[in-house]
Amino acid sequence: MFTKKSLVIGVAVSATLLLSACSNSNHQLTSAGSHVQFIDTKPAASCQLLGKAEGRRSSFFSGLKTHSELIRDAATELMNKAAAMGGNVIYNAQDTSMQYISDIAPTDAVMVGEVYSCK
Repeated sequence: MFTKKSLVIGVAVSATLLLSACSNSNHQLTSAGSHVQFIDTKPAASCQLLGKAEGRRSSFFSGLKTHSELIRDAATELMNKAAAMGGNVIYNAQDTSMQYISDIAPTDAVMVGEVYSCK
């Protein structure tokens, strides 16, 4: 009986640690991502549009985080993706989450933006 209970607890702890590791891996700013900046004015004509990117933070694995905390994580992922695309500027970033529902039930935080390379 004791062995079975210990096994169940061990599996539960291992699963929790694994899910925690998976959920946090994309929400740390990389060194390349730290060089990306958000702007709110249209980039200069000399900047090259690389495409759109999306950052997402799932509320399922995040625990008890507010929407503001989730959207910060989504912004971090967006910055990392922009850097991976070769960009250094994100223009027209928008929170496309369903915020009106997030007050009632947790929803995923989603941020999208246009990625540019500006020299």
